[in-house]
Amino acid sequence: MGVLSGKRVFIVEDDPTNMAINAVTLKREGAIVIQDFWNTNIPDLVRKHEPDVILLDLMLRHDINGYDIFDELQANPETAHIPVIAVSAADPDVEINRAKKKGLSGFIGKPILPRLFAKQIAKVIAGEHVWYTLNGY
Repeated sequence: MGVLSGKRVFIVEDDPTNMAINAVTLKREGAIVIQDFWNTNIPDLVRKHEPDVILLDLMLRHDINGYDIFDELQANPETAHIPVIAVSAADPDVEINRAKKKGLSGFIGKPILPRLFAKQIAKVIAGEHVWYTLNGY
């Protein structure tokens, strides 16, 4: 039984390698992982799957960025309560401040550290915020 046992984690990521690493790491800790590679109809998928947390890449395909998706989720009362964590390779010095101002529940810089990742996600599900990069924060 892991730190995410039975928790539903929705991952929005367009890179297959990153998706696989994230999914395997979280499944090892008991998470039920819902994956979206295509970055289309995300609000509908979130409503359908009712995740406990959303992991959101900021740089996506189809000229969409993670903040656009976050804004859509926040605009809907059915999804606005779900904590969202940016998981991104974008410049943390810029994006952590932006994510905080937008109201995200955290930022985890890529590459993730598998030994910490599930614990970071569990903290956010428990109501805490996580602002993490390999260089500190």
